[in-house]
Amino acid sequence: MQTKDNTRMRVEPITPFMGARVTGIDAAAPMDEALKQQLRETWWHYGLLHFPGQNLDEAAQLAFASIFGQISEEGEYGPQHYVSNVSDNGLVPHGELAFHVDHSWSPTPLRGLMLYGIEVPPEGEGGDTLFADAKRAWELLPSALKERLRELQIVHTYPDQSNHVPIPGPDPRPGMPTSTHPLAYPHPATGEIGIFCSARHFDRIVGWSAEQSLALAQELVGHISKPEIIHAHKWHRGDIILWDNLRLQHARTNFDRRHRRHLRRTQIGEPLPA
Repeated sequence: MQTKDNTRMRVEPITPFMGARVTGIDAAAPMDEALKQQLRETWWHYGLLHFPGQNLDEAAQLAFASIFGQISEEGEYGPQHYVSNVSDNGLVPHGELAFHVDHSWSPTPLRGLMLYGIEVPPEGEGGDTLFADAKRAWELLPSALKERLRELQIVHTYPDQSNHVPIPGPDPRPGMPTSTHPLAYPHPATGEIGIFCSARHFDRIVGWSAEQSLALAQELVGHISKPEIIHAHKWHRGDIILWDNLRLQHARTNFDRRHRRHLRRTQIGEPLPA
């Protein structure tokens, strides 16, 4: 496989069910097609990849992300921007975030996301990114609950953060995007089912009352947030995290606003074949 001259890639699983730490490559250096293909295969297998100790500018991050799929222009912020309390136009700069799938309110949710740590809070001071394996959550559901969910459709919408609407719960803003998906969501690459319900983007279950919808959403959020299916990434400067947005849901722990947290986010749409 390809050290820092991209000739020897090493892969170490992070948990028994998802995620791997990838070392021995320089994400900013040229790579041959064999290494790119190996990276794609590793991503699809593990769902979550951590590349520590990297040094990327904006162009290098776009180039590295493009190994895994087409860079997506979807959304109001474009293909690459910042999750930051440092940048004047940084997204979601503060606070805790509930588990969610990015752009689940779109007819074609993003296939992958990449975050690069430029400035991060001191170790132990919060701001961790949490990942929950929605596929594993589905596998652990009781059989009777799976049967209830198989035919249901869920409506996702953009969250009304400006009005601080409680979540989970219906919160569509007039004119904001809304999309309907199977609640038992088949992954387009593998066909494996994952729970496709998040507190942050939840609107309603098709054909159900608001009360019934909310009760089911709260139940499913409980399954998604079980500790045994979660990995907490504790950020260090130079970390790259790449994840499968349709297999994994992600969240954030709170952190002290005095600490600088500045991550660069790249959107991946249609993937390249593994």
